Amino acid sequence: MNARRLWKIFRLNFRMMYSRWFLAFIAFYFAMTFMASVSAMRTEDYAPLFRYLGVIALLLAGGGGSLTVVKSEVDFVFSTPVNPLVVYIAKTAASTVLALFLFGAATVYLPRPDVISHVEYAASLIFNTAFFAITAGASSLASIRRRILYAASQMAVAAVTIVKPELSPLYGLVYPSPFYVAYSGAAAALAFLAAPRNLLKELATNAYGVFAPRGPAGGGDAARVVGPARIGPTPWRAVWTTSVNGVWRMRSGGSEGVVVRRVNVFKVYLPLSAAVAAVYYVLLRLLPEVGFSNASEASFLVTLLSFYLLWWVFATSADVDLSGERLWLSLAIEPARYFRLRMFAKAVIAAVLLAPWAAVYVLASLSYPPAARLAPAVAALALTLPAASWLSAAYSGWPQIRDLDLPQSLFRFTLRGVLTAFLYFMFIIWLGVPYILCAVSMDKPALAPQLLSAADVASVASLALSAAFFYLTTYSPWASSIWGWFVNKLSENGYV
Repeated sequence: MNARRLWKIFRLNFRMMYSRWFLAFIAFYFAMTFMASVSAMRTEDYAPLFRYLGVIALLLAGGGGSLTVVKSEVDFVFSTPVNPLVVYIAKTAASTVLALFLFGAATVYLPRPDVISHVEYAASLIFNTAFFAITAGASSLASIRRRILYAASQMAVAAVTIVKPELSPLYGLVYPSPFYVAYSGAAAALAFLAAPRNLLKELATNAYGVFAPRGPAGGGDAARVVGPARIGPTPWRAVWTTSVNGVWRMRSGGSEGVVVRRVNVFKVYLPLSAAVAAVYYVLLRLLPEVGFSNASEASFLVTLLSFYLLWWVFATSADVDLSGERLWLSLAIEPARYFRLRMFAKAVIAAVLLAPWAAVYVLASLSYPPAARLAPAVAALALTLPAASWLSAAYSGWPQIRDLDLPQSLFRFTLRGVLTAFLYFMFIIWLGVPYILCAVSMDKPALAPQLLSAADVASVASLALSAAFFYLTTYSPWASSIWGWFVNKLSENGYV
């Protein structure tokens, strides 16, 4: 393995993925939290911290830090006599910044007695970050079956961290020791040994899939559309048909490449949404009191976590959906009209897909009353997420996918992305305020009338603001200006 070539590829990917201001922000944050750890006092109960680390692991398992091969690399990098494993290692190392920041931001401030403990913590942080980055990178290249196995390993670590932290390699981030350094190092080594080397070799020699002997649908195309949708004669019928019959990209895991299928989102995702909502309800009723002080605390955390994960899945799915958009379609009619119709269609789809969660929160309120406060929050998500996710993705510079299903560039982490993430965070916290106030009122009966009144006001305000945002982006006179800016921003990002 050529170390110089490895360094060059790593530096190229690192500079493409992160802006200087983003790295300066991370360095500043780590410096401030490390200085705060000098005077911090170690507490006896770190159960909430371990639950937070488990949630971070779940978010990373849901798609954080995945490895992306862009068209320029296929055309130029793989045209040289480079070892594909070198490219894989360099790109994986460059993608570790997000996981490193999330884990480090949650634990770097903890006080440690000596220099050795700081070294052990740094080693545990690097190895744990490497484990999640390697499994995420391998998952993004593998077929759906192997992808499930990679994700299962990450989710297993997340579940163990929440339920029994001592059995998790992330335990070394809070209590550093040589044992947990070796434990996390072994996990990272196993993840590296499980890398899909055959797929890497195939990627280097046949990235476009033109040498495939036969495709999944009987042909030889690397990325073919199966089951094309019939587009209606009017703009609304065309927008509705292409919105409901969404694009589903599946990697076969071999020389066949990627299959792009048109699937009805109601037939696929509505049963999935209902099934996950049912799992939440069963878990809420049967969850044992493991790691929680009482049943009320367990219900509070599980319900709030379910809502946050619901928002995360729908928000990231909407961002990814933008990458398949084609600007020339919007220019076939007046752009503002096209995107207003698209947002209205996506809001209807989101409302249908989120309906099982609104129903299950109302049903859960029979045994845990605060859960009913999340039903209006779900309605607010349906009104805001379709337009907000696309506007924020365009502002952040989300790349387009075209030319045999390859992204045109890497997603670049900038201060714009930090601002977008902060606004998302404030938005989801605001939607959860009525639920939190109602939960607090159960523990403080003396303040219950005031807290419940405040929860009612917050629910009405969130619904009113969400409806106003929906009106602003679909029917208002300012919608044309908003979507005109959106089209210009996508053009700057290289969309065609």
